[in-house]
Amino acid sequence: MLIEKKLQVLAAAPDLLEDLLAEIPEEMLKERRIPGKWSIHEHAVHLEEAQKMIFERFKRFQNEPNPVFTPYLPGTTVPDDYLADLDLQQSLKDFRIHRQEMVDLLSTFTEAQWTNEGSHPEYRHMSALLWIRHVMMHDHFHMYRIEELWLTMPDYLRKA
Repeated sequence: MLIEKKLQVLAAAPDLLEDLLAEIPEEMLKERRIPGKWSIHEHAVHLEEAQKMIFERFKRFQNEPNPVFTPYLPGTTVPDDYLADLDLQQSLKDFRIHRQEMVDLLSTFTEAQWTNEGSHPEYRHMSALLWIRHVMMHDHFHMYRIEELWLTMPDYLRKA
């Protein structure tokens, strides 16, 4: 897929997320339908929380040769209810702004920046070009989980 198309997909994520959330009854947003797993609200606000780290990684690909990254492990450095306590509407606004800032940054990348190889203990390979796809998949994974938690009947939800 061409970089421009990937940037379009990334730029569309806030609209997709907001459209999805608009269909879900408010009383379902914070319900943890699977014990020990995130609610719809938590998946949605996580996208903004992760966006901060994602943007920083792209800035490092832009500015550092062969950046070395440390794992981002949500849920290990903050209380269990941290995401549930965040303001959903503010997170959606911030996600839109920060995602556009990232797309604008990525629109300026050179070939050398796209192919800049980084290292990360969790991944076999990491470059800005690979990371852009990883971010697309991350967005859609969480949006899928939101839809799954909304639509799935209680008897069919996976038991933790």
